[in-house]
Amino acid sequence: MRILQIVQKPQRRGAEVFAFQLSQSLRQQGHGVCTVYLYPYTGDTPLPLFENDVACDGNEPHPFEKLPGIHPLLLQKVVRRIARFDPDVIQVNGARTVKYGAFAKKVMQHGKWVLIYRNIDNPAYWVRDPLRLFFYKKIVMPQIDGVIGVSQATLQKVKEMYALKAPAVFIPNGVDPAPLQNGYSKEIARQKLGVPAGVSVVLFMGNLTTQKRPDRFLRVMRQVYEKFPNVEAWILGDGPLREKVKTESQSLGIQHLVRFWGYQAEIAPYLAASDLLLVTSDSDGIPAVILEASMMGKPTIAAKVGGISDCVLEGETGFLIDPQNEEEMAVAVLRLLNDPQQGLQMGEKAHAWTKANFAIDVIGQRYFDFYRHVLAGTKGQFAGALSAVHELPQRNCHPERQAVVEY
Repeated sequence: MRILQIVQKPQRRGAEVFAFQLSQSLRQQGHGVCTVYLYPYTGDTPLPLFENDVACDGNEPHPFEKLPGIHPLLLQKVVRRIARFDPDVIQVNGARTVKYGAFAKKVMQHGKWVLIYRNIDNPAYWVRDPLRLFFYKKIVMPQIDGVIGVSQATLQKVKEMYALKAPAVFIPNGVDPAPLQNGYSKEIARQKLGVPAGVSVVLFMGNLTTQKRPDRFLRVMRQVYEKFPNVEAWILGDGPLREKVKTESQSLGIQHLVRFWGYQAEIAPYLAASDLLLVTSDSDGIPAVILEASMMGKPTIAAKVGGISDCVLEGETGFLIDPQNEEEMAVAVLRLLNDPQQGLQMGEKAHAWTKANFAIDVIGQRYFDFYRHVLAGTKGQFAGALSAVHELPQRNCHPERQAVVEY
């Protein structure tokens, strides 16, 4: 099978990293894969380009990106690359990739490839004004041939918001264990990164944007610091709010315990050195950062939004907190910092749960099976074969944890 991925830019963010790892997994299965990046990335450690990959030089802030919503020259480049690669499947990975994939389909009037929309978050968070909703509901979404939701909650939101009738499936995000198996012990990683003895580390991983709420992370850590002064707050990531976050850490009086690491090509040492992951987002699907931390045996304290409850088992691999309740988040952090043994036990469960259910080779096979079903174009043709691979393994304590498969 020939699969073309359309991705925003070759940056090390959750959606882009997952698409990269999925492409690698599909290549290893023997499929032809091409990735088209819409916009250039000028930051440090971009994702590498492989054979057939191409990075377009789209202009994100160009007025055409807002009205009419598509830049004709960038669309032309995408269409040319599609024609040259001749795919069976085109997968768009959220954000602006969806409209470019939809317009490419409309322009090319093809009769071969299918367009798969990988939904990565609650669309209601991003599509709020009536005009934009009309644009997506009436022009963009009718071009979609199949939908993959990274969480049950976000998939349901997509179906409700756009009244989609295309085949839909819940397939969670996956993570490649290989880059996380670097042999670092916690002690070696801490020595390498200069962590003083007796100091605990709480980690924030993600883009510094309003959605991820780094401001909330800082306020929670301020409360933690008041009762547990031997702590550092690490921010692994970058984004438009970086300077604002630095200023806020100063205004909260915790700049001495906040360390900004920026984007890192190798995240394993930072995870190894940390004690827990704190996720403070307002909206999310299944964040890759949780899967990465879990694979490294770290517990997660997270805002209970989107699909996070699909990858954090409450009270077993971490704690889920109302995003507005910053005091309760701080209490949960303090609970694990004051009881390292509980953190270790939760981390062990997190590792086992993630390895069994979210390894990229397992997830990659599920994607391929769904591609095959949509290409077949007949409901139920692959239902028997798919039922086994789309079911998230059931556990006695969580009988409701089940994949949603609709054809």
